[in-house]
Amino acid sequence: MKLSTANQQILSLAALHMGFSVMSKAFGFYYVKVFLNFYHIEEKWFQISQILFLIWNAINDPLFAYFQDTTNLWFTRTRRESILYAAPFFALSFIVPWFGWRGEDTASWVVGMHLIVSLCFWDTMFTFIGLAACCLFTEMSQDQDMRIKLTRFGQLGSLLGSTSIWVIEYSSHSLQDFHMFQITCCVIAVIAWLLMRYTGLTAHTEYDLKKLSSEKMLTGNEEINHNKKPQSYFRMTWQILKERDFLSFVITNFFQEFHLTFLGNFTVIICDQLVREADVAIGIRSTFYGIVSVSSQLLVITAAPLVARCGYFNVIRTNFLWKIAGGLTLFMLGLRSPWLLMLFMWIDSCLGHATFALFNLPLADIADEDMAKYNRKHPISSMVFGTNALIVKPAISLSPMFVVAILNRYGYGELKKENGLSKDELSSLHNVMFTMVCLYPLVIGTIQFVVWSMYTIRTVKSTSKQIIIPAPETQ
Repeated sequence: MKLSTANQQILSLAALHMGFSVMSKAFGFYYVKVFLNFYHIEEKWFQISQILFLIWNAINDPLFAYFQDTTNLWFTRTRRESILYAAPFFALSFIVPWFGWRGEDTASWVVGMHLIVSLCFWDTMFTFIGLAACCLFTEMSQDQDMRIKLTRFGQLGSLLGSTSIWVIEYSSHSLQDFHMFQITCCVIAVIAWLLMRYTGLTAHTEYDLKKLSSEKMLTGNEEINHNKKPQSYFRMTWQILKERDFLSFVITNFFQEFHLTFLGNFTVIICDQLVREADVAIGIRSTFYGIVSVSSQLLVITAAPLVARCGYFNVIRTNFLWKIAGGLTLFMLGLRSPWLLMLFMWIDSCLGHATFALFNLPLADIADEDMAKYNRKHPISSMVFGTNALIVKPAISLSPMFVVAILNRYGYGELKKENGLSKDELSSLHNVMFTMVCLYPLVIGTIQFVVWSMYTIRTVKSTSKQIIIPAPETQ
């Protein structure tokens, strides 16, 4: 049965989100623990790798964004083709971290190089496909209701993809069976590639189809104007950066990424220390990790009508109020119950990731405003998303650097050694972990509430007509 154009769009985007999520959730959740606890990477090399990752992270987003918006190569002609040809390499980048480069007597720098290569290779493909995915979302429709529907079903795909943590936890017995962990990750990579390949073959935007149609109509001596000189990268970047709404958004987004990276990388580490097996069995903890990974998608799917009615601005700001109130309340109550701690971390992660899932909506609006203001024929979606990433992505490196430095100052690195920590030292480490769980949302939420209040695109935008995209010809 042939799907309608709108349904084809929704299914293609949902498949992309599922393929993207099935790998990205597992990568962020496990790579720090694997390199700290299994490869025993030295702090020096961990910090060096994060610094290099930060630099490459900052460079590749605007570079790929300008490349995708201004070139017409065989693998960048359309958004879907960028995804189609990059998907196998993205799957490969997910597998690289889980197969160690060292034996027992290998120098520590080999482990450091393994992490550097893993992070940079992963982020290269993550960025290239991620930019194309964001542009697909922006350019499929300018109708706000359709965008919310795309967000809703995209999160349904992400929900299915997020079960990868559950699968890994149970198949590897919380990484106790590392060989099974490796096998499971290889299977996940293949599934992700197949899903993204489907998107690469079927996802079309209005602008891509118009472009392809115009190329077929040109014959004889008529030339396709591919060689038209693109606008300067620095001029386009300045046009984006000087907008108040964009600045308000990216500052908010930076701190959101900083907070979510902390939750994604250190939830399992903190719970392993603060939640004892005597209080909560390891099987229940594994279930908890799985629930944390899927709850935000369920929330977005069920709350989409609320977002459409209230507007994303108000929904996002409400999350910042929760961070302030929740962090302050937990700090005042103290570390009394592991169940209370797990409940707080679950709600914090759920609301934080659900809010982050809505961030494509303001970015899409900013891209629309930019196209209207500068009278562009095609939205520079990649440049808008890439410039956002230029500012936001360093948080992905700075957050774990900051946390690892603090934890090691309080003896976390000594836990892996034979003598371990004394009772007082262990108590001090646990106290600083608990304090970070409380202060991260409290401080970050306060900053975000103030900055986000300066964002001016607050009305629910809904066009009277939905853009209808003609069905593509059979490939």
